[in-house]
Amino acid sequence: MRERETALDDDAIPHDERDAMVRASLAEHGDSGITPRHTLFYFHGEGDHDDLNEVARRAGFLTRGQDDTTILETTMAVDEASFTPVSAMMQSWAAAFQLDYDGWECAVVTN
Repeated sequence: MRERETALDDDAIPHDERDAMVRASLAEHGDSGITPRHTLFYFHGEGDHDDLNEVARRAGFLTRGQDDTTILETTMAVDEASFTPVSAMMQSWAAAFQLDYDGWECAVVTN
């Protein structure tokens, strides 16, 4: 079964809570998050997309986007232990490059 789950767009909810909400939704579909899967991270704004792309590529992410949007792609597990440091890194990159980190999405993976 493959579905897409996305983080919420509500800026009033902290990213760690939004991440937990996505993981809870995955769990409702029988997905523990431990199986690596295609995962996307979204950045918007008028900040420095070129520098974000450079740093993300060095960290092993594929990058794409245009104008004021950058999407980072990777294959990873999204369970809490695996995902928490990556989420923190995305938030720090957004701050460093003056961009808005809009969250992430991934496929639901059930075995």
